[in-house]
Amino acid sequence: MDEKRLKKVGGRLLVVIYCLLLFQLTYPYTAACAASLATVPSFVFDFEQHIPFIPWMILPYMSSGLFFCLVPFYCQQKGELLCYAKRFTFVTLIAALCFLLFPLRFSFDRPQVENPLFTIFFSFLREYDSPFNQAPSLHVAYACLFWSVLRWKFNGRKKIILGIWLLMMGIGTLAVYQHHVIDLLTACILVQFSFIVFPNAIEQQHNLQQKSGFYTQKLDSLLPAIRNQQVANSYYLIGWLFMLLALLCEGYLLLLIAFAWVAFVCLAVGYNYLCGNTGFLKDNRGRTPLIKKVFYAPYRLAYWLMWRFFRKKNNPPLIELLPRCYVGPRLDASELIALGLDRSLVVFDLAAELEDVKLLWGMEKYYSFPLLDIAEIDVHDAHVIIDAMLSAYRNLDEHENMVIHCTMGYSRSMIFAILMTRELLSLDLNKAIDRVKSINRHMVLRAHAIQLMKIIVADRS
Repeated sequence: MDEKRLKKVGGRLLVVIYCLLLFQLTYPYTAACAASLATVPSFVFDFEQHIPFIPWMILPYMSSGLFFCLVPFYCQQKGELLCYAKRFTFVTLIAALCFLLFPLRFSFDRPQVENPLFTIFFSFLREYDSPFNQAPSLHVAYACLFWSVLRWKFNGRKKIILGIWLLMMGIGTLAVYQHHVIDLLTACILVQFSFIVFPNAIEQQHNLQQKSGFYTQKLDSLLPAIRNQQVANSYYLIGWLFMLLALLCEGYLLLLIAFAWVAFVCLAVGYNYLCGNTGFLKDNRGRTPLIKKVFYAPYRLAYWLMWRFFRKKNNPPLIELLPRCYVGPRLDASELIALGLDRSLVVFDLAAELEDVKLLWGMEKYYSFPLLDIAEIDVHDAHVIIDAMLSAYRNLDEHENMVIHCTMGYSRSMIFAILMTRELLSLDLNKAIDRVKSINRHMVLRAHAIQLMKIIVADRS
């Protein structure tokens, strides 16, 4: 083994030892503190009385120790390893603080186990674990941390099997009567927060290179996944918080349904952001199927309220970017009619959240290219969209006008307004940005959007 590889192995081994020491210094101490109290309460939802005891689930439960030792060795880069260590530290210390401030005790009696193999594991569990240190469950939080590393290392069936096993590791905390549901939910909230506070190594590389202005082609291909993962983590966190609220309202059916509905919607939206699924709501005709309208109603309502009450009132509401080419936010029918844009239109709808008004999607030349809000735009998709816009504008009939819009008119539509201006007026990117900004003072261009435009301009040069 060469010296460089030996250093890598040594660094990973140090992280394993560090994590083990941190756990051993905090977990037994907080358990002892709770055990010294005269009374330690429990927190149990009514439905938990029906959770069955499943002895064989001790197998995935006990495998946590194996993952504990192996996962750092799958961190191939120093930044990735440090990120894992930071997340582990954050989760462990915050959990320990919760154990001290809000001590809880597991309240169910564990049935007798007859299988000899399982008996060995349960005996070990009774000897070395405790009924304290409940919420948040470190077992569940660590399983999520393991997945955050290993999900990038496997593909296909291996990844599916690994994901199922880690899921059983988390569910096993309920099935072997070691944790209550509140412990699992608070663990999910805690670990999700750690993902936001400490982005993974790929995200850190992206942020550092973004500041320096240096990008590699390999990194360019990762841009959508990087930004979208950050947004997805935020949706996941909100989803877990609403799930907790839903269960806390278990005695109030309407509140439970409402909060659970919002929770499932946030988790689903987060998953679609993670996958970069821009068309998760609208089809290629810009329509949203009824079943999606119903399920995603809270999400669509939130965007409709933002569009209705927080959209900046430009005057006029659509800017005339180029002769007969208008760009801005989604408008209602009355605003379009007032602008004289109610017939003979070529429409490019970039909004992924809300359907267009019937006046527009009823146009013969209506094109829907849904783009996720505040997310990274795929470079290939951006090329397809700008090519379609340029072709449509160059082939406008004498009596036609062109409308390009997203939901709020701050970013997505402005990105393509800048790219069109640059190409049609033969400007450099900075001058095109300044020109559009002078027309629309509410334009919002974040660093990732500017970098996307630089990549597209470089590709088209």
